[in-house]
Amino acid sequence: METNVLVVGAGPAGVASSITLSQRGIDHVLIDRAVFPRDKVDGNAFGQDLLAALNRLNRPDLAAALLASPDLLPCPAGAWIFSDRGDRYQPPLPHPADQAPIYTMDRQAMDALLLGFVDRSTADLRLGCELVTLEPAGDRLAAVVKIGEQTETLHTKLVIGADGARSRVASLLLNQTEDPTDRALTLHRYYRNVAGFEQPHIEAHYIQPLLPGFLFIAPLAHGRFKVGLGTRADQIGNDPARLSGLLSEVIAAKPWLRECLATAEPISEPETWPMTFGGSAQIRRSGDRVLLAGDAAGLCNPLTGFGTAKAIDSGRLAAAVAATAIRVGQFDRAALSAYDRDLQRLFDQEFVLSRRINRWNQSPWLMNFLTGRSLPRRLLQSAKTLRRWDALVQV
Repeated sequence: METNVLVVGAGPAGVASSITLSQRGIDHVLIDRAVFPRDKVDGNAFGQDLLAALNRLNRPDLAAALLASPDLLPCPAGAWIFSDRGDRYQPPLPHPADQAPIYTMDRQAMDALLLGFVDRSTADLRLGCELVTLEPAGDRLAAVVKIGEQTETLHTKLVIGADGARSRVASLLLNQTEDPTDRALTLHRYYRNVAGFEQPHIEAHYIQPLLPGFLFIAPLAHGRFKVGLGTRADQIGNDPARLSGLLSEVIAAKPWLRECLATAEPISEPETWPMTFGGSAQIRRSGDRVLLAGDAAGLCNPLTGFGTAKAIDSGRLAAAVAATAIRVGQFDRAALSAYDRDLQRLFDQEFVLSRRINRWNQSPWLMNFLTGRSLPRRLLQSAKTLRRWDALVQV
């Protein structure tokens, strides 16, 4: 089978690519190894930046559908950031008067909702479809895909890899190498009966021994909570098995967390997942006939872990560059380099500052200072440093 573009991954980045390709009248194939709805290890929180990213897709009905979903939980109390000694800071999060500063939504529900906006007249959607091999074949790429026991070869002019932090596309075409300091390991688990969320809000606890990572708690619709943590992979020997013990350890060590989770009941098994920090010098986002979007492109904020809005923006930009490549008939890395420049222009300044703060944040002093109630903290409230910090924690 011949196609113009193969989009691998039907999460937010892949759906954004598909929507943009359809708007430009470009037939394409969209595949995902999962059958939706499917869950994803994620913090499940978002704010105005995600709604803005959806609106940049020129589909106002998309953000409206998200806000109307029964699976959405508004968090009018915003985000609470805790230091290692338990001091709390609530960053200002600008938002329209008729909206909340923060929302949470289970990624199983969110991703299924977004997938419903794929235009099936131009998109050949194949779920439960796994990418087996991908290699150059003349003036095309040959992709062998598998559904059940059946395999098929797709010939495509270009591929957009939106298939996550463990991107099969990146491993097959770009020979990516990883620096452990550029990678985080995360663990998430669902709970009920978490205390202290009468005013819905999300929490990030920057505490030892997770620093520069953090523990987070996010209330969800239908009485559930997502509790999890993330820390740099090299700090735990790149071993995901250590995360479950680490979660119990940090909860037991902090009295405010023990109180919050004293009556909490786990309702799922813990799940782990890798995350690649944005701004890594080792990550290539494009190559001959290939573009990476979302987690595959390493677009998670190194300080907060948020990346869904960036995934949507990158998927849209990748599709726009793909459309230009198809129009002019040029698919080499030089022709696709506009995509790298677009991402650098949008995100690299944020990533550089977030990485710098993370280096400072390897010991508790920074968060203790930012969240403290001392005279230096009050003076800092009007300083440029805190304004830049507040800008970074927008979700």
